[in-house]
Amino acid sequence: MFENKNILITGGTGMIGSHLTELLLDSANIRLISHKRKIPTEFNSKKIEILNGDLTNKEFAIKAVKGMDYVFHLAAYTGGLGRTAVYPASTLTPNLVLDANVIDAAKNENVEKFLYASCSCVYPDLEKDFSEDDAWIANPPKIHASYSWSKRMGELQAISYSKEYGMKIAIVRPANSYGPREIIDPQNSHVIGALILKSLSKTNPFVIWGDGSPIREYIFAKDAARGMILALEKYCKSDPVNLSSGEYVTINELAQKILKICNYEPDITFDKSKPGGQSRRVLTNDKAEQVLGFKAQTPLNEGLKTTIDWIRNNMKIID
Repeated sequence: MFENKNILITGGTGMIGSHLTELLLDSANIRLISHKRKIPTEFNSKKIEILNGDLTNKEFAIKAVKGMDYVFHLAAYTGGLGRTAVYPASTLTPNLVLDANVIDAAKNENVEKFLYASCSCVYPDLEKDFSEDDAWIANPPKIHASYSWSKRMGELQAISYSKEYGMKIAIVRPANSYGPREIIDPQNSHVIGALILKSLSKTNPFVIWGDGSPIREYIFAKDAARGMILALEKYCKSDPVNLSSGEYVTINELAQKILKICNYEPDITFDKSKPGGQSRRVLTNDKAEQVLGFKAQTPLNEGLKTTIDWIRNNMKIID
């Protein structure tokens, strides 16, 4: 299906996007969009077209999509709770603009297939395992409402373009993703990256935001990328599909796993003045198994070891 196809991956220098690039590289002609993230050094010797620019600029979005057969749209203004809570407008507005620019350019270019990467954050704060139909039964948590609503609107936009213009669109909602090429930035990292940075930097006391009780499910970036490929290949029906691993832990349990792998035993404290996010976010994978034949392949402990090794090798300074 992908042989000799021209494929655009927005967010292609990010964590999932870079793994997606690696999986498609041998069969397709890849174009990546680079904005603020550095291009992975391992891509330097590869035959990849790289465009530098900002997809909130409509002319650049048109240029990015020009000549493409398939589009994987992963680009987003994101970050952990620390960023989205403090910069809600700088999260919401650019995402709405770039999503609109990319999908409209794809429609006008008559791309064959389009994938929209949504997020598990679209789900409300309820004590249940979320199936795809649960996304709109209540509002998302206020703490990251700006990002959550941008993704909900992105999904609705994709569904609307499919209905009105007949576009073949896949929509996926990965669980919390992690892996090599995590954001290495204490201010913008997601929870796994932030905890690994503290562990490798020997931070003591080791501070966990909130009370450590929120439950999260995590999926390895390469598994999420593989699920996206299957979705574009098998289910372009503008109907969201979870990409879930089935492994979930509390934030405290996650921290303990990371500290054990790093062989570090600090004093642990909980900063309850910091946001902890919704109490539970776990997804069902039944639909993905049925329509995509998708199951995650990387156990959490194995994925954490790989991620820790990558961050250790890429940190600028380790105390």
